[in-house]
Amino acid sequence: MKEHRQIITFEEALKSTRRNSIELFKKHVNPEEANLLKLANVDKRYIRAEGIYLYDDEGKSYMDFSAGYGALNLGHNPPEVLEAVRNASSLPSILLAGYNHLMGALAANLSELLPGNLTMTAFGSGGAEAVELALKTARAYSHRKKFISCHNAYHGLTFGALSVGGATRYRRVFGPLLEHCETIPFGDLESLEQKLRGGDVAAFIIEPVQGEGGAIVPPCGYLKDAEELCHRYGALLILDEIQTGFGRTGKLFALEYDGAVPDIVILSKSLGAGVIPISVSVTTEEIWKKAFGARDRFDLVISTFGGNPGACAAALKTIEITLRDDLSGRAADIGRYSKERLEMLKSKHSLIKEIRGKGLMLGIELNSPSIGGAALRENLAPMIISHLLNNHGILTSYYDLAPLVLRFEPPLTVTKDQVDKAVDSLDAAFSKGVVGLGAAFGKSALGRIIRSP
Repeated sequence: MKEHRQIITFEEALKSTRRNSIELFKKHVNPEEANLLKLANVDKRYIRAEGIYLYDDEGKSYMDFSAGYGALNLGHNPPEVLEAVRNASSLPSILLAGYNHLMGALAANLSELLPGNLTMTAFGSGGAEAVELALKTARAYSHRKKFISCHNAYHGLTFGALSVGGATRYRRVFGPLLEHCETIPFGDLESLEQKLRGGDVAAFIIEPVQGEGGAIVPPCGYLKDAEELCHRYGALLILDEIQTGFGRTGKLFALEYDGAVPDIVILSKSLGAGVIPISVSVTTEEIWKKAFGARDRFDLVISTFGGNPGACAAALKTIEITLRDDLSGRAADIGRYSKERLEMLKSKHSLIKEIRGKGLMLGIELNSPSIGGAALRENLAPMIISHLLNNHGILTSYYDLAPLVLRFEPPLTVTKDQVDKAVDSLDAAFSKGVVGLGAAFGKSALGRIIRSP
């Protein structure tokens, strides 16, 4: 125990300066990330957020076209969701020797919205926890060991979720991961069937649209065909709708495009509207009973914070708003408009390789620059991101496993005028060219280095 403890109060933290904030983050959280944020001049100190807008401590506003990587379908701090959480604040915050009545209501709603007989819900706090729940459910049900997933897939950062992920850099750092986990090319039914023929696969886990892989859409009908193959060989199909769920792709769930009916669906991110973390793994009664339907097993899917009243309140209100305001239809409409505008941009700028995705989950893939080597390739997206933020007030990022694919993933409440502003800003950025972007980025970075204490 330290003799002289000096803590920072909430009020002091709230009032801290931009410099103090980033230095504390650098010293105690993530030095590498802090250095990169500072170098690119994207270490803004945001003091308020509402809808699509962020506001910094200098009074500047920014439109958020990253939307918490799909968590902010309703935008920042949706008032109705905040009010629902406040109204639930008098309920027992954690009740493990009993039950929270909001859990049953939320689970009933999910059962009503999801296809087939997906009626049983297990609760977690983050997406990766729901992935773990799904994997454990598949093993407990099937008594098989093997999991199949896809190259370039992203399912989270816990150990099991990493094991069914497809990113080599995670495997390189954290390996060896769990045994009996194998990957196949995304969208390749022949490879899937080859793996399933052994009769030892517990489940095939897949994203309906690969998110962090770069907004990659599978061939039409692929998910339904994958469902049929899994059932032919006795494996379960797990669909990870963490980033695609609740309207993001232009349907309430992306599985609707192929009419797929999975055995387990995983949901998180936008389910809590970015207000309180919540995640769920939803399966059938048949699977749940075989996996957990006994006195010595029913509690194997219970966690301390899973399904707490605040999280359930946020989710119940989020679902209500999503359906009431037809945000799925809105995402389809604005998504089509956005894609058309971005395709026009592609025809104008050779730096753009491809526009892809569904609804408002879009990716702008960049051509690798022919000059500058690996260093320029590595920094191309950060240069564009920095330019958009500092010169046009547009916040975006790239997909984690695809550093040459920019996100175009705003809240589903975005307007066409806001889309126009973002596309016009991208047009201005691309018009500078690789050399112009590189020169501006280098000048800004050098200036920040010189000014640093």
